Amino acid sequence: MNLEGLRPWGGLAGAALEEADVVVAGIPYDGSATYRKGAALAPERVRRLSAVMPPMTEDGRSLRELKVHDLGNLDPGPEIEHGWQGVAERLAALPPGAILTVVGGDHCAMIPVLAAQARRHPGLRLVWVDAHPDLCNFSRGGSWTCGCALRRGLEAAQLSPADLMLAGPRDFDPEEVDYASGQDLTRIWSAELARDPIAAGRRLGEVAGGHPLHISFDIDVLDPAFAPGTEIPSGGGISTRQALDFLAGLAEGSRLVGLDVAEVAPNLDQNDITSLAALKLIFEFWGRAWKPRM
Repeated sequence: MNLEGLRPWGGLAGAALEEADVVVAGIPYDGSATYRKGAALAPERVRRLSAVMPPMTEDGRSLRELKVHDLGNLDPGPEIEHGWQGVAERLAALPPGAILTVVGGDHCAMIPVLAAQARRHPGLRLVWVDAHPDLCNFSRGGSWTCGCALRRGLEAAQLSPADLMLAGPRDFDPEEVDYASGQDLTRIWSAELARDPIAAGRRLGEVAGGHPLHISFDIDVLDPAFAPGTEIPSGGGISTRQALDFLAGLAEGSRLVGLDVAEVAPNLDQNDITSLAALKLIFEFWGRAWKPRM
């Protein structure tokens, strides 16, 4: 793809950290992936491809006044279990008014993001958009593998299951089904999300009840036809269109404070389909979350 002369993030980046409306960071880590590696390559590829994105939303609203600061990549080291705290400290120190956007990395890379967001935004609620709940206590030989990402993330952020909403799961381990069934959490299965994504988003927005809301988006919630480049593709997922409609419904009346996008694996992708889907979600999220300064 010829990107000559184009600037990253649709030409929106370059703002000083103190004045930024949006802070972007990458976490190039896939040490918790148990099936296929490659998500560590996502921050650089997504950042590079971001130059093709227009500074507009899909309904024609301009983002040209949006001030974006790219923090660069944050390194948790070889094991997220021992390195997440340092990344969380860095993110927690960001200006509280800035909307956080993080590109992973496997889904365990987002554990420090959740911890930081809970500190930046007391009363945080979380929407975990994923084909897999990732609520196992032990999975595929360890307790810090991707199947445990959300379980460890809740602990790191000191969030309760009541602060959590699951959207789009369709593949489960018995342990996490047992865990979820005994908890006070909201769930919208993949089939329900696909039938009416706008209504599903509105429902979760109502559950959030005005609390600050962070979206953790595993790209594998999309059907492999729309996101082939990911660690564990799962048939029966939603389309990119349905994901955007879900985001629109969720944004109605919600206080969106952050987005992370996990499990994009450029080495497994076809013609950057998955990376470009991630970018579309990011730019539309900015259009929904950002409130222009008067």
